[in-house]
Amino acid sequence: MKQKVVNYDGYDYDYSTYWKNREYENQAEHLVLDKFLNNEKGNWFIDIGGSYGRLADTYADKFKNCVILDYSLKTLQKNREIITKKYPNCILIAANAYKMPFRKDVFDGGLMVRVLHHIERQKKYFEEVARVLKEDGIYIQEFANKIHIKARVKAFLKGDKGINKLEPYQQPTIHLEGAKGDGVSFLNYHPKYIHDLLEGCEFEVEEKQGCSYFRVPILKRILGTRILLWLEKIFQNIFSNSNLPPSIFYKTELDSGGKEEEYENLKDILLCPSCRKKLLMDDNEAVCKNCKKKYIKKDGVWDFRV
Repeated sequence: MKQKVVNYDGYDYDYSTYWKNREYENQAEHLVLDKFLNNEKGNWFIDIGGSYGRLADTYADKFKNCVILDYSLKTLQKNREIITKKYPNCILIAANAYKMPFRKDVFDGGLMVRVLHHIERQKKYFEEVARVLKEDGIYIQEFANKIHIKARVKAFLKGDKGINKLEPYQQPTIHLEGAKGDGVSFLNYHPKYIHDLLEGCEFEVEEKQGCSYFRVPILKRILGTRILLWLEKIFQNIFSNSNLPPSIFYKTELDSGGKEEEYENLKDILLCPSCRKKLLMDDNEAVCKNCKKKYIKKDGVWDFRV
């Protein structure tokens, strides 16, 4: 079955505009990642759906080589110069998260934030992450929580008992920025659903952290970012394991893995994303030795989308 991919290039949407008035949410997520990555280090790290590098400051100084992977080639090309100037160890690659162009057992760590709502086949995706991650590699997954307190209140007032079902909930996309078009996935998840999927794909969930407890427009207007972040720190400490907020993070460790090697260069970790065979590469072109597919590097970004 072919996996549907939400292509922001097709919408001509600049994701960075989404964050212009969301500094509270941005900093709240940084609080979680700074905590989860505080003592981590390694060789290769991957930010899946990393877009314009919003979260690079949480991992770029901890890992020797960092890959920002996103399906939006335009976004990566537009922001490449800014990202690589600030974080010279970051490599930008356009690729499909279901079919990443890497060998097995490469990455010491990885994360996905604000992207899982677009992933229709979650198990398939987690299996792909497990493939490219090393044994004992850490992986951080954020997702939209379908049973947060505001959703529960609304469900109670409407008499909707379906909120407790484990199946993902498809949000209406008509008013969601960057989610234009018919049939666009915008999924909210029950925490147990994601927890069980991760563990079924050999990820051990080590920590849980709620985030953005005060994602309410009127509170943002009245209290401002500074006060909200002060409150956020308190709530993250006290209610870390709760399902109160609209966003939840899991920090996991991969229990399985194969033969581990240390790779120094990008060329050493790349494979054809279509058939997973070796590539013949020069500085700006890669050709699969098996299926003969050609991949191009343009404006400093490799395009491995399939």
